[in-house]
Amino acid sequence: MKVWILIFFVLIANQANSQLKNQRCFVCHGVKNFGIVEQGKFKSLYVSREDFEASVHSKFACVSCHVDVRVIPHLTKPRKIHCLQCHFEGNVVGAPVTAKPEKYKESVHAKAVAKGKNAPDCKDCHTVHYVRKPEDPNSSVYKTRVPELCGGCHQTIKEEYYNSIHWAGIKRGELSSAVCSDCHREHDILPPEDPRSSLNPKNVIGTCYKCHSDVKLMKRVGVPVTNPEAYKESFHGIALKFGVVKAANCASCHGYHDVLPSRDPRSPIHPANLAKTCGKCHPRANENVAKGKFHVLPGEKESGIVYYVYTFFKWFTLIVLIGLFTHIVLDLVGHIRRKRKKASE
Repeated sequence: MKVWILIFFVLIANQANSQLKNQRCFVCHGVKNFGIVEQGKFKSLYVSREDFEASVHSKFACVSCHVDVRVIPHLTKPRKIHCLQCHFEGNVVGAPVTAKPEKYKESVHAKAVAKGKNAPDCKDCHTVHYVRKPEDPNSSVYKTRVPELCGGCHQTIKEEYYNSIHWAGIKRGELSSAVCSDCHREHDILPPEDPRSSLNPKNVIGTCYKCHSDVKLMKRVGVPVTNPEAYKESFHGIALKFGVVKAANCASCHGYHDVLPSRDPRSPIHPANLAKTCGKCHPRANENVAKGKFHVLPGEKESGIVYYVYTFFKWFTLIVLIGLFTHIVLDLVGHIRRKRKKASE
């Protein structure tokens, strides 16, 4: 018990020491108009103390990250820091580590940064001094803020997404609705042609399935929960399963960022647009395609004539197999009897 009390007071002392050290930093960096001029442009060096103290890093001293800062005022310009200097496996400062920081190195963003291109790094999404937990509504990566965050670079896609049924769900307060990171993932964003990508043709179904297989969620938003399973049993789903990546998947028909319900005239799956949508792969498609049913399970009566054809062949096949095995058994029994009779003569 005494050991735990000692550890508690050591932690309190360390935090108090960090706050004392940070107090010296905020003498300058806590002033709103504090900054420097670089290449003829003013660069703000202001850090909101209130926001910093509400961040996940509030218990650390500034110099925990800015390790090269030793004196005030700084004799040299502090070096750039990177989150991976703490967030790595086996770190001794207690920084939480998952596979995410390491996965970032393989992403399209990290590779672009390595080539000197303008692409997001950790700080561009999580901020520099105001990092909060993702579930905090004030976090830069809180779910409702993700589209705007990604849209800072992907402007056109952001506008497309804002017209989608997914964003409509977010606006209604349905936080289970998809945003950028639900489909593209967060740190390990890979190009669609990469087999590991969540948007590779072979993986799109699994990406959509994460939400569309949730019975409670789909009932709440009024979407048939059987759709993913019905696709898997369809010609397209079976073809994709056997490696035909050109076969239509969810995105092929429903679109990518601007997914809309079939009742919306702008939707590629609206009856008036189906011929054009299907025509991308089937040039002879006409308005008759809108007369059929989609995402149907052959074993359900709602599938219409498909159900009766499916049921007929299911029982027909079963009866034929039973008859075949019965014939084999009877023939075998007769063969044994004839053999025994011949041996007894």
